[in-house]
Amino acid sequence: MIFLSRKDRDNPPARLGINAALEQLRRAVDNEDGNRFNHSYYPHDDITELLRAYSIDKLVLAPGDKPKCNYCESRIEKAVKLQVEHYRPKALVSPGINDNVELPGYYWLGLEWTNLLLACPKCNGKDAKANKFPIRGVRAIAINPLTPLAGGGLALDRTHLRVDSDVLTNELPILLNPEVDVPENFLTFDIDGIMDGHGQDKERGDVSWETYRLNRPELIVERLDILTKFQKKIMVDIGAFEIHVTDEAVLFYYFTQTCKDILARNSAEEEYTLWGRYVNDHIDDFIQKYVPQEYGIRFRNAYDAAVAEIQAVAVA
Repeated sequence: MIFLSRKDRDNPPARLGINAALEQLRRAVDNEDGNRFNHSYYPHDDITELLRAYSIDKLVLAPGDKPKCNYCESRIEKAVKLQVEHYRPKALVSPGINDNVELPGYYWLGLEWTNLLLACPKCNGKDAKANKFPIRGVRAIAINPLTPLAGGGLALDRTHLRVDSDVLTNELPILLNPEVDVPENFLTFDIDGIMDGHGQDKERGDVSWETYRLNRPELIVERLDILTKFQKKIMVDIGAFEIHVTDEAVLFYYFTQTCKDILARNSAEEEYTLWGRYVNDHIDDFIQKYVPQEYGIRFRNAYDAAVAEIQAVAVA
């Protein structure tokens, strides 16, 4: 999970404001029931294409781009199918940390653009987030954002629906929202790819990775697979050097190229970016575990050279 800032909160897709959609919102508000919505509104291309682009920190997808789950950062082919997910559940809220009974969902947010994210079934399924939404303190009070128009139809006022409105910022969610929170402040790893909470509010990190199931076995395997592929490349390059197929300068060049690939894992377009950033922030731990001791200093020097080269290109 990484911070995603691309969404234009002021301009929701037109699909979320058409008359038929507003009529469904009216029924949901009148009946205090988030199940009154037709789910066909959310998977519409106007919505999903934007969410898919935002998931890799872009405004528009380019050919070959691979969207990711906003929570686990699995790409679409590994996540099976990405779903439009309501951060605050619209149908109901499962018993939580400070309220031990099932509650009505945030039905009045059923069409709210800033409440929609992109998630895979394994992060959003019944064994994961589903309808869970633990908070601290008091839950936001439901409001009616609709006003009947004189000539017929409905007008939608989003003032108190937006994620940054006073109504919702006064509520204290525990689950991290990648479009609001900076996950690096709450989540970390160890070098074996296991996620953990950390920072001044470790509880939010812990509850989030547990709820979204961000330590499920296949994710840990995927994280470690990234590192073992780097290790294999490093060992091939060392092998060529030791049998004198390459010399010191060529080994340094190959090490530098591998380090550039490691640095590329910082990009939001990469799968498991948060993990890649952790590895780069703890590159000495990576070297200690995955690079033979006698080549550790060489590899660290190559890493520093790769950083300097990338920075020079960025400045230019």
